[in-house]
Amino acid sequence: MYYLKAFLNSFYKFDWLHAQADNSKKAANYVILLILLLSFVTSVFLSTIVPNKLRDLRNEVLSKVPAFEATLVNGSLSVTQLEQPFLYEDAEMSFGVNTNTSTEDFNFDTFVEGKDKDILYLTSSNIYSYDSVTKIKNVLDYDKEINKSFSKESFIKFTDNFLNNYKLFFAIFLIISFVGFSVFKLVNLLFITLLVWIINKNSETNNFKFSQIYTIGLFAITGPSIIVAFLRIFNYSIPFLYSILSIMILMIVTSKKYSSLELEEKNIETDILK
Repeated sequence: MYYLKAFLNSFYKFDWLHAQADNSKKAANYVILLILLLSFVTSVFLSTIVPNKLRDLRNEVLSKVPAFEATLVNGSLSVTQLEQPFLYEDAEMSFGVNTNTSTEDFNFDTFVEGKDKDILYLTSSNIYSYDSVTKIKNVLDYDKEINKSFSKESFIKFTDNFLNNYKLFFAIFLIISFVGFSVFKLVNLLFITLLVWIINKNSETNNFKFSQIYTIGLFAITGPSIIVAFLRIFNYSIPFLYSILSIMILMIVTSKKYSSLELEEKNIETDILK
């Protein structure tokens, strides 16, 4: 029940946030639960969107590829029912197949020359690749221990089985999201805390310890996290919005106003005890 109240209070109760400065253990537990929640929602969203987009991309590419049958035996690839050399190109990539040529007859350096896109080219004995960003070329031999046949139809069936495995996509995205959110939010909060601590140190604001500001921040990032996540659902983002909101909240919470309120409460308690 505490963590549900903490979730709600973190949005707007700045006096409550101020009072959490020394509540580091609960803050650590809370931020783990918050990141799990964000990771869960992100994974549900991505595991329903990404497979469909990949399927559409596959269908778009394969619609331009005629039926084929390929066989890999003892490190040698042969392709039938496909007019060769075959070449598919779009704005970002180039894919070619020519198993009727040998390594001696094919010059990949010449093929790549003048092309500013990623390239994958298959010959009877090698796989050639080129990364347009790093300008790195790679040549791989086929594994001689793998003997296998496949076709356009079997490729579609295999990818359908993979793309329909939503549980696998969810698990993958959950792990990636949790690790990514954890690293980003905790490290980002360190820099935000340092900035707020320096500002407080050089002003008339109550001098919180670095650890106290960081503890408050573990709760205070709730609002910015939810707002940014909501905007991204609609494919909209504002640069540095998360950091700006987090800094603003921490500046308000650690301001003189809330320090004065805390001092008044302590004075009242002292008067009552007298």
